[in-house]
Amino acid sequence: MLNIRRIGIPRGFYYYIYPGLWEAFFSGIGIEPVLSGESSPKTLELAASCSESEHCLAHKIFDGHLKSLQGRVDAVFIPRLLSIKKRHICCAKFGALPDASRVGAAAHIPVISAELDENKEPLKRTLIRLAKDLGANKDKALHSVLAALTAMAEEKEKRKTEARNIPSTERFLLLGHSYTLEDDFISGSIKRKLKALDIFVELMTFGEGPKEPSPVRWCTFNSIYHRLQELDLSQYAGVIQISTFNCGPDSVMVDKYRRICRSRNIPYLLLMIDEHTATAGIETRLEAFCDSVWWRQKMKSCNQA
Repeated sequence: MLNIRRIGIPRGFYYYIYPGLWEAFFSGIGIEPVLSGESSPKTLELAASCSESEHCLAHKIFDGHLKSLQGRVDAVFIPRLLSIKKRHICCAKFGALPDASRVGAAAHIPVISAELDENKEPLKRTLIRLAKDLGANKDKALHSVLAALTAMAEEKEKRKTEARNIPSTERFLLLGHSYTLEDDFISGSIKRKLKALDIFVELMTFGEGPKEPSPVRWCTFNSIYHRLQELDLSQYAGVIQISTFNCGPDSVMVDKYRRICRSRNIPYLLLMIDEHTATAGIETRLEAFCDSVWWRQKMKSCNQA
């Protein structure tokens, strides 16, 4: 058993899927959690020395965060994430993430892992076993897990509250994975530009449980699918989706989302981001999209008058 006093948590992928959970969990069992910094161009520079060129942008950023933790911690935590919702699955990349990291960005750092699979057992039970494996007794393990789950629930509720507090007017729904929407390096310029255009933006949240029936079995995509199907057209002027280059599941699903929006008469814009994407180009596309949406609404009002 490794003597782990400080454990590294890369600020990418699973960190945003379980907001607030891991800091509370590791602190509760007496291990200091050390977060990597915010994503930046330096993160990609670090990734260039250890990440596969065919990885999606989000994976490269994750590798950069892993590399930044080297020499600062006793080990890093990289779970094998198979499912975050019962009867659903995650991107296959998450299942191989610990192994890919051990021979890549985390080749020189001990890796602590756990298999997170809601199809086999609830998250609570998995975390209790992980706490015991890391040396916590039964009472300490249970206490730390309950505190961690509470912290995550509070963080998710905070994000839902922020979405509900948006003024009751038309806004754009911003779609994407939690680790793209919450990472300022990926989506920050988009959110800032929309704010500069005086446009209210609501970020997609993922706190709800699985809904049935659904033709989509990928966890995140199931939530997005239902969100688009249930979107209140009186409250939303359009949908903007952020995707990162080389994301396999996105390449399969974006056309379905586009068709759903078209069938429901919802303006839809896809923004593909990679490490070479220029801010100016993104801003121009956003301006053109917003102009077309407002012009469309103006023409609709004129026809109804």
